[in-house]
Order: sequence, then C-alpha cells, then structure tokens
Amino acid sequence: MTTQAGFIDELERDLGVGARLHVLANAGGQRRYVPMPDRVETSVLARELGHDVCCWLAGRFGGETVIFPSRHGSQKDEQASLLRAAVLDAGLTEPKRSSNDIAAEFGVSERRVRAIRAELRQDMPPEELPLFAHRQK
Repeated sequence: MTTQAGFIDELERDLGVGARLHVLANAGGQRRYVPMPDRVETSVLARELGHDVCCWLAGRFGGETVIFPSRHGSQKDEQASLLRAAVLDAGLTEPKRSSNDIAAEFGVSERRVRAIRAELRQDMPPEELPLFAHRQK
C-alpha cells in the first residue's frame, strides 16, 4: 500500500491545479485501488477522477492501493510550506521581519516561528552562517 502524499504535488506539476483539486475533492482521504494501465478504460476510478488523471496514477501506482491525501491535510502541508518560505524570506540570522509579525500572519505562535528559524539555520551549511549567528533570535 502506498501512503506517499508527495505524489499529489507531482500530479499537479504534470496535469495542473485542476487535476489536483479534482483528486482531492473526489478521493481525498480515501484508500483506493489504482488499476493497471490496461484496465483504466473500464475502471471506476477513471470515471470518478477522469481518464488523464487515472492514466497518470496507473503509470505510477498501477495494481497498488493508494491512500490519497485529504483536502485538509493537503492544505495544512501547503500552509506549513508557506510558513517556512516566509521564515526563509525574512532571513535566518538577521531577520527583516520579526517572529511576531510572521506568527500573526500565519496564525501560529512566535515560539513556533523561532523554532522553524532555528531548524532552518541548523540545516544551513556553517560557511553560510555569519559569525555569532547563534546569539541572534
């Protein structure tokens, strides 16, 4: 059984936002069997998600059971990515925006923003961090 949520991003890249939204609306949060490529034409999944989407899924997961990400889970993942991007954009060692500002914008705690900033700094190669960066908030 496949539980990778990342495939939904690849599906969007290959087939567009409409395909992603259609999958989330019709199969989000469900465990579904994906037919083999030679069985797409007669499959229930193709009738529900569309021929192109089902062909794409069959090419990747044909014969497997897939757990589709839920619409809510997908939105949460996207929101988390946007938050991380905002923290990166603000700066990791000498931020242009305060943790409070970012927290207010995303509806999270200032503490969460600082934790993300620290996590991202930790992932950065040491040569890219200025001296004494550990003292900055």
